[in-house]
Amino acid sequence: MAEPVETSDEAGSAPAPAADDRPAGSVPQENADGGSDRPEDRSTRKLAETVNLFTGMVAAGTIGVSHGPSGRAMSPRVLTGRLDDCEIQAETAFYFRPEAFGQALNRLISDHVVLLTGPTGAGKRTGGINLLREVTPERLVVISAVSDLRELSKTDYRSGQGYLIVNRVDDNRTDDVDFAWRRVRDRVREAGAYLVITTVTAIDPNVELVGQIAWCRPSMVALARAYLADQDLAEEMIELIGEQFPPDCSMADVTAVLRAIRGGEKPETALDKLSERSAQRVRDWFDEHETDVQAIVDVATLAFVGDVNYREFESLRQGLDDALRRYEAIKPAGAGSGRSKETEPDEHVLADRRRLICDDGLIIERAVAGPNTTRRLLGFRSVGHRRHVLAELCRRCATPFWNATAEWLTGVVVRNPDVEIAFGLADLAACDFDEVHQTYLEPWSRSEIGATGQVTAVFVLWAMCFREDTQPVALKVAKQWANHGNPEQRWSAAMAYSGLLGACDPAQAIQQLWQLTINATKGFDQACRAMAVLFDTLLATGSSGKVLSTLDQQLRRTPTRPADRNAVLRARHVLTEVLIMRENRPRVPATFLYLKKYPHRLELVASLWAVGSCYRPHRPLVLDALWHGLNRLRHITDEPIDFAARLGEALVTALPADEVAPFYQHFRAVDAATRTRAKGQRSPALVLLDVIERHYRRKAS
Repeated sequence: MAEPVETSDEAGSAPAPAADDRPAGSVPQENADGGSDRPEDRSTRKLAETVNLFTGMVAAGTIGVSHGPSGRAMSPRVLTGRLDDCEIQAETAFYFRPEAFGQALNRLISDHVVLLTGPTGAGKRTGGINLLREVTPERLVVISAVSDLRELSKTDYRSGQGYLIVNRVDDNRTDDVDFAWRRVRDRVREAGAYLVITTVTAIDPNVELVGQIAWCRPSMVALARAYLADQDLAEEMIELIGEQFPPDCSMADVTAVLRAIRGGEKPETALDKLSERSAQRVRDWFDEHETDVQAIVDVATLAFVGDVNYREFESLRQGLDDALRRYEAIKPAGAGSGRSKETEPDEHVLADRRRLICDDGLIIERAVAGPNTTRRLLGFRSVGHRRHVLAELCRRCATPFWNATAEWLTGVVVRNPDVEIAFGLADLAACDFDEVHQTYLEPWSRSEIGATGQVTAVFVLWAMCFREDTQPVALKVAKQWANHGNPEQRWSAAMAYSGLLGACDPAQAIQQLWQLTINATKGFDQACRAMAVLFDTLLATGSSGKVLSTLDQQLRRTPTRPADRNAVLRARHVLTEVLIMRENRPRVPATFLYLKKYPHRLELVASLWAVGSCYRPHRPLVLDALWHGLNRLRHITDEPIDFAARLGEALVTALPADEVAPFYQHFRAVDAATRTRAKGQRSPALVLLDVIERHYRRKAS
C-alpha cells in the first residue's frame, strides 16, 4: 500500500553500460575535472549542468522571477511532505475565518474529507491548514497535487493526522466519479484521518458524498484588523488599508503586505508593491498605446526575452517584427498601422533607441555590474510588468500575432536553450495554458526542433514551479510525458524530474523516475542518471534521503521472479550513478555531502557503497569515485581522517564476509595506481584501508 511520503531526512537513448572487462583494480582515465571520462559520466554531468544553469541564473537574480509584492525573487514552494511547525504557525497566526469556514469545518468533522473550490489566490491553502488544525493537533502532511483518485483510495493514512492536497489537478480518467470519491472518503474515515483538498474548479456536481465548499476571501478590513490590532495605527487607518486591496488581489499578496506593515514598513509603501496596481499600470499603458505598433512590439519582445542589452534586443525585436509582417499581424506601411511613413516624417537613425525610454513608459535602462565593466540593459520598470504585459497581449492579440510569435520563438530556441524565454512562456501559461502547451511544450518535448527544444520545454516546466497557479499543472504535464509520451518525451520528463520539478514534489519525482527506469525497453540509463541528479538536487532541501531509501528497498528484493530480477539489476545501475555523482566544485560524491549533513545515516550510506562495490561490472567506477571522494574530503570537513575511519568501519560491517578481501585488494590497487599525495601527508584512503586491514587481523586471531 502506498503511504504519503515524508521526505525529510531529519525525520528519519544511449546503450546500457556494458560489463567492464578491464583487469581488477584498474580505473577509468580521469579527466581534468577529476572525474571519469566515459560517455555515461559526461551525460550525467551534462544533465547536472543543465539543472545548475537554470538554478544558478535564478539564484544570481539574472531572471525576473518576482511574483510577490516585495519585488524580490521568490523560491518555488515544495508541494509535498510534512508541514513543519514554523510554517503552520505562520499560516494560523492572525487568521480570520471567511464565511464558508464553519460549513467546511462541519463537513470535515462528519466526512473526514472536504473540497475547497475557488480561484487561485483565494486563500484555500491557508484555509485548509487552519481547518486541519481545528480537528487535529497531530502532524500535517501535503500530498501530491497530481495524485489520482485510485492512488488516494489506496493511501495508508495514519490515524489522527491531517492531509492536504493543494490545487489538485483532476485527471478526468475515472468513469464512476461518485464511486471513486466514496472509496477515498471511506479510506480516510476508516483510518481516522482528515483530508482537505483544494481545487480551482468543482468536481462533478452529482458527487454528494464529499462536501464541495465554494471558498471566498474574508473581509479585507476584518483581516487587516486581525493583523494590525496591536500596532500603533488608528482604527481609521486600518480600515483604509483594508479598503485599498483590489477585489482580484491574491491572499498571498494581502498577507505579505500586512506582514510588511507589521514589520515597520509604511502602509503606502507596502501597498504600492501590490501586483494588481502594477497590472493596472500596464492596462493603462496599452490603452494609451493601442495604435503604437512599434511600442507594442517593443514590450512584447522584452516580455519573452527578459533583460537584454540594446544590440541583443534590437536583433531579437527585428526577428519578431519580421514574423509579424509575414503573418500580417502588422499592417503594411500606409494601411493604418500605428507608425507609418505616411503619418510620420522620417526619423534620425539615432532616435530609435531614445524612443524606448520615456518617463511614462514600461521600459527602462538599468546599469548592471558585469565581470569587466558596467552593462546597460533594457528591462521593465517593475519586475511584475513582464507577466502583466503577457496577460494584456493574450487578452488583446489575435491568432496571427501568436502564430508569428511561435515561429519567432522557435527560431530562437533552435539555436540555443533559453531560460529567459522559458520564464516568459511560464507567465503566458498562467493566462493561456493551452497556447503554451499545444504550441511549445508538446512539440518541443517530442524533440521536433531538436535537443534545444527539449531542454527549453523542461525549463518552462521548471519556471512554472515559481507560480502557485501553474506549479500543479507543470507536475501534471511531466506525469503525462512520463506515462504516455513517446521516448523523447519520456526523456524530457526524466530531465524535468531531476531538477526543480522534482524538488517541488520529491515523492512523485522518485516514483516516476523509478517507473521510467524499470519499464524502459532501452535507454533506461537516462532515467538512472536523472535519479542521480535528482539526489544531488534534493541535497539542498532535506529530501534526498528518500532516493537512498528507495534504492535500498529495491536492492533488498528477493529476485525470485523475472520482474524482481530486472528491478534489482536496474537498481544497481541507478546506485552506480548515485555513487559516482559528484558535486560540481568540490568534486566530492554527493553521498559524502549527504553523510556530512546527516551523520546518523552512516549505516545506510555505507551499505549502498558496499552493494555498489560488490557489483563486478561497475566496481572500477565505484572504487574510483570512492578514492577520489576520500581524497577530497578536506573540501567538506575539517576532520577528513575521522570521516574516513567511520566510513571504513561501517563498510566492513556492511560488506558480506566473502567480499571484504576482494574489496580490500581492489581498493588498494586503486590507491597504488592513483595516489599523488605529498610525503608525510596522511591519506583518508589509506585510513580506510587500515580499518579493513585491522578487521583482517581480528578475524585471523
